[in-house]
Amino acid sequence: MSKISDFLNELDDYELAFFAKFKLSTYMKVTQSKIKEYLVERNLNESKIERLITENPKSKLEDNLKRCPRCYSDKIRKNKVVWTNTNGGIGLEDEIAIADGIGGKATYKNEVICDVCDFWLEDPNEEKPVSLPKRIMKGIWKNIIGI
Repeated sequence: MSKISDFLNELDDYELAFFAKFKLSTYMKVTQSKIKEYLVERNLNESKIERLITENPKSKLEDNLKRCPRCYSDKIRKNKVVWTNTNGGIGLEDEIAIADGIGGKATYKNEVICDVCDFWLEDPNEEKPVSLPKRIMKGIWKNIIGI
């Protein structure tokens, strides 16, 4: 728990509000209860969390930092992953990755995720959950390309 405590101590109230709303449920129940205790210590209840999310002043910042489009935090994590989802792609980069794969060579891309609210900024292998409307549009697009 000390690792998560250290992380939570780095968050301002706005980031903590987004963390509580979007990422808290991804932890095991025991850890969730300890995080909830921490939220009480920081005087964050459900209504205050919603208020902080609504009035987030970071949404008006115009700096050159890479920020999450949902919570506007700059606490972004990049993981270098093997790019496996190259089928159906259009472009030179996709063709090179396919050729490299046939030759036994891996192609790597960055998977970019917000550490605060767990929003996926870049998902080269399309591993994040996709909503039903997006799945329908992707299916339509694949059919159009396939014709």
